[in-house]
Amino acid sequence: MKPIITPEVEEIYRQLERNRGRERVDDGNVGALIELAGRRGHQVLERELREWQATCKVTPSDPPPTMAPTRGFNRENVKH
Repeated sequence: MKPIITPEVEEIYRQLERNRGRERVDDGNVGALIELAGRRGHQVLERELREWQATCKVTPSDPPPTMAPTRGFNRENVKH
């Protein structure tokens, strides 16, 4: 199913082209914005939106992508 491109999505896209409006991108409109960027040949914006979409797919129960080492991290495995 193709995303629906509404006048609001068009306005957000115009702002993104001017390097503004990133706070208006959300789960509901990112698909339409990606579609619009692809149609208009704006490869950088399309890639940025895909990256934004990928990072937002994390569920709250998932561990963070990087974790700081704990105190004594790897102490047993290091040769002194």
